[in-house]
Amino acid sequence: MDVEMAHAIEAAESEYLCSRVESLSRVSGNPFGARVFFNDAFPCFQVKASPSPMLNRIYGDSTGSPQSLLSLLKESAEYSTVTPLIGKASTLGPYAFAGEGRLERLRGWTHLQLACSIDDVVLNPHSFEIEEATSQTLPEFAAVHASGFHTKPEHLQLSQDSFAGLMSNERLKIYVLKSDGQVVAGALMYLATNGVAYLGTAATRKNARGLGFHAALIAHRIEQAKKYGSLLIAATALPSSQSRRNLQRAGLATSHAQALYRLADTRR
Repeated sequence: MDVEMAHAIEAAESEYLCSRVESLSRVSGNPFGARVFFNDAFPCFQVKASPSPMLNRIYGDSTGSPQSLLSLLKESAEYSTVTPLIGKASTLGPYAFAGEGRLERLRGWTHLQLACSIDDVVLNPHSFEIEEATSQTLPEFAAVHASGFHTKPEHLQLSQDSFAGLMSNERLKIYVLKSDGQVVAGALMYLATNGVAYLGTAATRKNARGLGFHAALIAHRIEQAKKYGSLLIAATALPSSQSRRNLQRAGLATSHAQALYRLADTRR
């Protein structure tokens, strides 16, 4: 594992997720209880209205300074906060230790982090209509995303508001793919400050899958990343997913695995 690259990918993903929480915190009155704070130099964030591990994370040095990490996990346990640990998939067991604290791995939240130098990507041609989301197409994208990720009805507004708040973020790009004039797929790209273009959330309507839309969105985002001067393309995918296979066809290779852990004595 290239440790420097792994840390760059993790920093880019953290920056991307942090931007989503920041956008929620700017909603008038902060109705979702979104908060961004720091553990030394590590950004952390939580959203009281959502139990999603995507939006409730504590970052820190689990080896050099485990106590501050453990303290924050304990203080925010009621909000289902987690911390990511990285390494080879075979080393990320069901339990881990940070100092004297015992952590347990969340089921279903062990992903591969993939990456590729911008000079080594493979651009697969397509003929689909892809454009940046506007205030008119954003609700359609949010609906596709909610359907693809099985968002609960009570979290629909939170999800849509998080995307709406990102429209003014110059580093975050939302792309939509249309078929017959309707949005059938969409994806995000975050241009991190360290030069990594992180290919974030992608979703396709269930009845439109298998038609090459996801691969087209990968190619389009890579083309855009080149224009913005990114140095590295990175993305996250489940090991057995079609997303991983599509990313690999675009030239991305596995960098490392990331698993999410929580304090072993907490329950969601």
